[in-house]
Amino acid sequence: MANIKELSKIPERLTPGHRLCSGCGASIAVRQILMGTTSPIVAGAATGCLEVATTIYPYTAWNVPFIHNAFENVAATISGAETAYRALKKKGKITKDIKFVAFGGDGGCYSEDTEIFTENGFRNIKNIKVGEKIWSVNPETNILELQENEKLHKYPYEGRMIRGKSRFIDFLITPNHNVPMWYKGKWEFIKGVDLLKRYKTAFSRKFNWYGDGNDTLWMVIEVPKIPKYRYQKEFSKFDTKKWLKFLGWYITEGCLYKSKSGYLIRIYQSNKDKKEKIYRLLKDLGLSPFKCNRSVDFQSKQIYEYLERECGKGFKNKKIPKWVLSLNKHYLKEIFGSLIEGDGSITKQKNRRSYHIKFITASKELMNNMVELVLKLGKNCSISQRKEDGVYRIGIGFNYLNHKLYSRRRLYGNKQQVFLEDYKGFVYCPQLKKNHTVITKRNGKISLSGNSYDIGLQSMSGAFERGHNFVYVCYNNEAYENTGVQRSSATPKGASTTTAPAGKASYGKPQLRKDLTAIVAAHNIPYVAQGSISHWNDLVTKSQKAFAVEGPAFLNVLSLCHRGWRYPQEDTVKISKLAVETGYWPLIEIEKGIWHFTYKPKERKPVVEFLRTQGRFKHLFKEGNKHVLEEIQRDIDNQWLRLEKLVRATSGGG
Repeated sequence: MANIKELSKIPERLTPGHRLCSGCGASIAVRQILMGTTSPIVAGAATGCLEVATTIYPYTAWNVPFIHNAFENVAATISGAETAYRALKKKGKITKDIKFVAFGGDGGCYSEDTEIFTENGFRNIKNIKVGEKIWSVNPETNILELQENEKLHKYPYEGRMIRGKSRFIDFLITPNHNVPMWYKGKWEFIKGVDLLKRYKTAFSRKFNWYGDGNDTLWMVIEVPKIPKYRYQKEFSKFDTKKWLKFLGWYITEGCLYKSKSGYLIRIYQSNKDKKEKIYRLLKDLGLSPFKCNRSVDFQSKQIYEYLERECGKGFKNKKIPKWVLSLNKHYLKEIFGSLIEGDGSITKQKNRRSYHIKFITASKELMNNMVELVLKLGKNCSISQRKEDGVYRIGIGFNYLNHKLYSRRRLYGNKQQVFLEDYKGFVYCPQLKKNHTVITKRNGKISLSGNSYDIGLQSMSGAFERGHNFVYVCYNNEAYENTGVQRSSATPKGASTTTAPAGKASYGKPQLRKDLTAIVAAHNIPYVAQGSISHWNDLVTKSQKAFAVEGPAFLNVLSLCHRGWRYPQEDTVKISKLAVETGYWPLIEIEKGIWHFTYKPKERKPVVEFLRTQGRFKHLFKEGNKHVLEEIQRDIDNQWLRLEKLVRATSGGG
């Protein structure tokens, strides 16, 4: 254990005079951790309370070299400094043993005029909700997948951003944003700022889609039956391909008319050849069509109600049914063909072998459906909207799907496609559970881009995987306290935050918090530990071990925030101790893959003793929320059992 006499000789690295709140858990944690070595230290911290309140220009509370960072890249910055240090030491230019430590971290984002392609079409990134499903691309298989949004990062940004702009691509991102590039048949991620250093970067605009697995090559369509209407023929099944062709014609050229004389379906068409094609198609489906001057008509209440429900009525309300969009390419190309024949055009481009395809619609839902259809067919498109009538024009590209973005073009007068652009405002980024890619639209150009893995998780994970010799400290306050107490994946179940407030419709955050310690342990780095400021000797000892190991080390420290957690600031240490005594925050460490407890309460207290001390949980003690308290206790008991099993399995003891 740490020797208090020896610790008293170590000079303060975070000095008095900072402007952090009284009772701030982060400041106490940092002071204890920096006692873990007598060697010189280089520190870095991500944007947050710790960084903002300790370095108000022109003053600083840091008595060590300190590096300011953007939200997410503190691990990348410190690992870069550590690499430079090793190189200089190898050359003999530095002889001192210097330690490197990173505090916190966050993620890169998009400008606020970016749109994200969701399950229900394009939505402005500012309006994306937690739990909303977003179209993503699996970077290993290039397959389109729907993934759930776990949270939306948002923070103010003023400075230069990276702009990518070409005939096919348009994005504006923070320099640290993850950008997927197409390399050797799969996606690899680089930072946005790296685009400026590369002469050209490949981006594929062609994605894979094989259907949702519920379709076959020999499907038939069943139309729901209705009560018998007059003497009209009843239908049950149709050939899928022919039915999809018919739906394409109805969506683009069809109308529904209801009168005393019956239910009329009319497909408008003045072109003689196309009219004959529609007539033959309806005959093949077993319907009874008849030609008029400018249309092909037939009557059926059963099909009328089906079309009204599935495809919409009126040209501004037309849509492609969801079940159609879930089919594989074998079927999708059938409806695509008739959609283009109805409201599209195909023209040969001058001096080129390629053809330009255009589709026009006044329906916003159909526009979004068409984008989804085109992407699933392995094509790409761009979108424009006429101001005078709101009509959407979709330009569909069957060529130039493997696109290169140039930082400069030597053959075209050094014309840049990647450059810096000034920006002031908020930036946003959704965080998906899987893939970490999203389909974006900006100025009508659609492309694939990256998303935030979690606040700092991507750069931290990369630094651990590369084996840099540094200590990463997560001062864990369980929310985005500095920007307004928003929920994060570290926020515990039942807590009330500004973005997951408790009320009549909710008891606060419904999900369990993420087990960051276990996630880091999976990287198989030399040392991982979880600590609390209430047990200072335990935390300082863990800090000493972390600084002593060769390679990366990680400390996850519970750092209370009295403003966000809503408790009297003088109770910080008392509540920290309750977190440990109730099992809410176990004191554990993992050395070279071996798990063990560094402290175990003789008898764990009920978790309600910890929860009752904080305003963020007070609603749970009202009538009707007893089941949530029971669930939280059960979750903690299960977590404790899991830890005990890991300890027995790896070390054979407690």
